[in-house]
Amino acid sequence: TSWCGYCKKAKAQLAARRVPFDEIDVETSDSGQREFASLGGRGVPVILVGGQRMDGFDAGRLDAMLQTAGY
Repeated sequence: TSWCGYCKKAKAQLAARRVPFDEIDVETSDSGQREFASLGGRGVPVILVGGQRMDGFDAGRLDAMLQTAGY
């Protein structure tokens, strides 16, 4: 979402590491809302890296997920 501070931190971390990502705003995208619901999302961000998932944001965990995925 546009107001989510953790979303902004996640995007900044991905950009700093030059990791390509798709951003889906679940408040402005109908398909994003459907995908969020299908994932059982309850809060934002929901971060998917390969087969790994993180609900919320933790910089160290995101780094570990990216490293596992080869980034």
